[in-house]
Amino acid sequence: MTSMTNKVKIMLWVCVVYILSSICYIPMMLQQHGVSVPNGLSLLKYLFVCIPVASAFLFLAFEHRLKKYFATAFSGKIALKHIGTWAILVFAGLSVSFCYSLAARTDLLQDTYPSVIALLASCMYLFVTAFVEELAWRGFLLEQVSFRGKSICSITLVGIIWTIWHLPMWIIRNSLGAGQIIPLCIWTLLVSVVLGIAYYQCRNLLFIAILHVTFNICYLAPIAYNIAALALVIIAAALLWRQKWRSAA
Repeated sequence: MTSMTNKVKIMLWVCVVYILSSICYIPMMLQQHGVSVPNGLSLLKYLFVCIPVASAFLFLAFEHRLKKYFATAFSGKIALKHIGTWAILVFAGLSVSFCYSLAARTDLLQDTYPSVIALLASCMYLFVTAFVEELAWRGFLLEQVSFRGKSICSITLVGIIWTIWHLPMWIIRNSLGAGQIIPLCIWTLLVSVVLGIAYYQCRNLLFIAILHVTFNICYLAPIAYNIAALALVIIAAALLWRQKWRSAA
């Protein structure tokens, strides 16, 4: 009964998040079709990233679990191995971006961040949005989705739900077609796998937000190159962990 209740709660939360998040982009969609929309309504798009965490906090407050949530979501310490993981992801992203820049005879870093101030501003903005997202997706939903002994199932499910949540932004705000959205879905799912595993390892949303913003800042090459780079990192890490597990056994 408890398990069923939890599943219903998760489904209800996901439905609420999807519906309210989609509503945020309706004024923009109407404007794109020539419909006059009041300026106030057009600002709803900026609430898109806030909907999941607001919904999560409402659910937690209703169950009187906000205090427990914060105690769990920031309970872990950032160890040296976590910093090493971050450094590997930074190196992988910058390497593929640099190699692509050489091959395409362009400067991705300079084009994206023309000055140190622009880079710092992007880091600050993206960290805030990443932190707000992680409060909901890893901090709340990943904790709610529980498959005993099958954490990879939980991580994958959250990744799929998180990926679908991005669709209104990609379709309405960015006007992307299916050919662009499909690679983005693969990329987002891979990123979610890394963030989910990292959260299980350290239980600290500040570190997860840092990893999240790292993907946004450092992986500047076209999406196909980023997918290949991150997939290689995940495969290498999986093989390493498997070897360590065998050695320990």
